[in-house]
Amino acid sequence: RIQQKAPPLQVTKSIWDKKPDFEPPQGCEAPPPGAFMLLSFDMAEAKADASSATRSMPLDEKAVVFGSSQHHDGQVHDGHKSVKEQHTCLYFIKGKWHLKAVNGTTYLESMTLHPWLRDAEGAVPKRFTSSTSRKIEAIQPMDPKKRLSKEMCVFRLGESERRFWISGPLPLKDGEVEESGAEAARGGAPAGERRRDRERERGEKAGRREKDRRSRTRSRSRSHRRRK
Repeated sequence: RIQQKAPPLQVTKSIWDKKPDFEPPQGCEAPPPGAFMLLSFDMAEAKADASSATRSMPLDEKAVVFGSSQHHDGQVHDGHKSVKEQHTCLYFIKGKWHLKAVNGTTYLESMTLHPWLRDAEGAVPKRFTSSTSRKIEAIQPMDPKKRLSKEMCVFRLGESERRFWISGPLPLKDGEVEESGAEAARGGAPAGERRRDRERERGEKAGRREKDRRSRTRSRSRSHRRRK
């Protein structure tokens, strides 16, 4: 008698343990009701029509997790292929918002890089800038949390084209100043820098006038000596 072989067993084995769901740190607290708003936009849509590209939701919870998973209740979804199931977390602690990369790289960006930012009503928000040249900061899961400020309030997950930003009374970091309305719309320099530029131009003009005066004085002196 020839015995038949049993069909092969389909066994799926996991070679590593799945990470537990992210839990916000102890000490998180709910922000003041109605004080902050989370807004998002896709870059292509914002460049085409900034006023209608923004989506918004109030930030009333003590923490918000962002990622590609659709199985976690309350999570903000970004389905880009570079975004992890639970990618990063935004949480409120000691009166400030902090950003923590959970399982993937997160980029914290200056609002000066996005002239098409609009608030929930489609209006241009107040813009803040600083003299630092570092306008993008990459945050890895092993890095500590990063505090958001009035200038550094925009972030993205992985290589996604979607941007999230926080509208509300964020704190000013050292060196951050508000742009004037006209210059903010044109992407110009802040008032302090413009004032320094004007003072420098006035000083250069005064120096040129003094140099011309001395040159004319020397020329008259040489002419007077030749006549003698």
